[in-house]
Amino acid sequence: MKNIKKLILIVMVFAFVFTACGFIFGSKEKIGKDAALEIALKDAELTPEQVSDIDIELERSLFHSARYEIDFESGRTEYEYKINAYTGEIISAKTD
Repeated sequence: MKNIKKLILIVMVFAFVFTACGFIFGSKEKIGKDAALEIALKDAELTPEQVSDIDIELERSLFHSARYEIDFESGRTEYEYKINAYTGEIISAKTD
Protein backbone atom coordinates (compact mmCIF):
# COMPACT_ATOMS: atom_id res chain seq x y z
CA MET A 1 0.00 0.00 0.00
CA LYS A 2 2.86 2.38 0.84
CA ASN A 3 4.44 1.72 -2.55
CA ILE A 4 1.22 2.56 -4.36
CA LYS A 5 0.93 5.87 -2.49
CA LYS A 6 4.54 6.70 -3.35
CA LEU A 7 3.94 5.81 -6.99
CA ILE A 8 0.83 7.99 -7.14
CA LEU A 9 2.71 10.88 -5.53
CA ILE A 10 5.61 10.52 -7.99
CA VAL A 11 3.23 10.46 -10.95
CA MET A 12 1.45 13.57 -9.66
CA VAL A 13 4.75 15.44 -9.21
CA PHE A 14 5.92 14.53 -12.71
CA ALA A 15 2.56 15.56 -14.17
CA PHE A 16 2.82 18.94 -12.43
CA VAL A 17 6.41 19.49 -13.57
CA PHE A 18 5.63 18.63 -17.21
CA THR A 19 2.53 20.83 -17.17
CA ALA A 20 4.51 23.72 -15.70
CA CYS A 21 7.27 23.30 -18.28
CA GLY A 22 4.70 23.29 -21.07
CA PHE A 23 3.17 26.46 -19.68
CA ILE A 24 6.49 28.27 -19.34
CA PHE A 25 8.23 26.98 -22.44
CA GLY A 26 5.17 26.31 -24.56
CA SER A 27 5.25 26.48 -28.30
CA LYS A 28 2.95 29.50 -28.62
CA GLU A 29 4.38 32.16 -30.89
CA LYS A 30 5.62 35.28 -29.08
CA ILE A 31 5.27 38.72 -30.64
CA GLY A 32 9.02 39.38 -30.37
CA LYS A 33 11.09 42.10 -28.73
CA ASP A 34 10.83 44.53 -31.66
CA ALA A 35 7.03 44.35 -31.74
CA ALA A 36 6.84 44.76 -27.95
CA LEU A 37 9.06 47.86 -28.13
CA GLU A 38 6.92 49.26 -30.94
CA ILE A 39 3.79 48.82 -28.78
CA ALA A 40 5.44 50.61 -25.85
CA LEU A 41 6.70 53.48 -28.00
CA LYS A 42 3.30 53.93 -29.63
CA ASP A 43 1.65 54.09 -26.21
CA ALA A 44 4.25 56.61 -25.01
CA GLU A 45 3.77 58.59 -28.25
CA LEU A 46 7.51 58.43 -29.00
CA THR A 47 9.64 57.37 -31.95
CA PRO A 48 12.76 55.19 -31.74
CA GLU A 49 14.87 58.28 -32.41
CA GLN A 50 13.49 59.97 -29.28
CA VAL A 51 14.53 57.25 -26.82
CA SER A 52 17.78 55.93 -25.36
CA ASP A 53 19.01 53.28 -22.92
CA ILE A 54 16.55 50.68 -24.20
CA ASP A 55 16.47 47.44 -22.19
CA ILE A 56 14.12 44.58 -23.11
CA GLU A 57 13.89 41.31 -21.18
CA LEU A 58 11.58 38.34 -21.54
CA GLU A 59 10.21 37.22 -18.17
CA ARG A 60 8.64 33.83 -17.60
CA SER A 61 6.75 32.69 -14.52
CA LEU A 62 4.49 29.92 -13.31
CA PHE A 63 2.06 32.53 -12.05
CA HIS A 64 1.54 34.68 -15.15
CA SER A 65 1.99 34.50 -18.88
CA ALA A 66 5.38 35.34 -20.39
CA ARG A 67 5.90 39.07 -20.72
CA TYR A 68 8.44 41.56 -21.94
CA GLU A 69 9.76 44.11 -19.47
CA ILE A 70 10.83 47.18 -21.42
CA ASP A 71 12.72 50.15 -19.97
CA PHE A 72 13.83 53.24 -21.86
CA GLU A 73 14.44 56.95 -21.42
CA SER A 74 13.39 60.03 -23.31
CA GLY A 75 14.86 63.29 -22.09
CA ARG A 76 14.62 63.18 -18.31
CA THR A 77 11.70 60.76 -18.27
CA GLU A 78 12.13 57.04 -17.59
CA TYR A 79 9.54 54.60 -18.92
CA GLU A 80 8.81 51.05 -17.79
CA TYR A 81 6.40 48.78 -19.64
CA LYS A 82 5.29 45.20 -19.11
CA ILE A 83 3.76 43.70 -22.24
CA ASN A 84 2.20 40.25 -22.70
CA ALA A 85 4.63 38.30 -24.89
CA TYR A 86 1.84 36.48 -26.73
CA THR A 87 -0.94 39.04 -27.15
CA GLY A 88 0.94 42.35 -27.10
CA GLU A 89 -1.41 43.67 -24.40
CA ILE A 90 0.10 46.31 -22.13
CA ILE A 91 0.05 44.87 -18.61
CA SER A 92 1.48 47.97 -16.95
CA ALA A 93 3.09 51.26 -17.85
CA LYS A 94 4.99 53.60 -15.51
CA THR A 95 6.91 56.81 -15.96
CA ASP A 96 9.29 58.54 -13.59
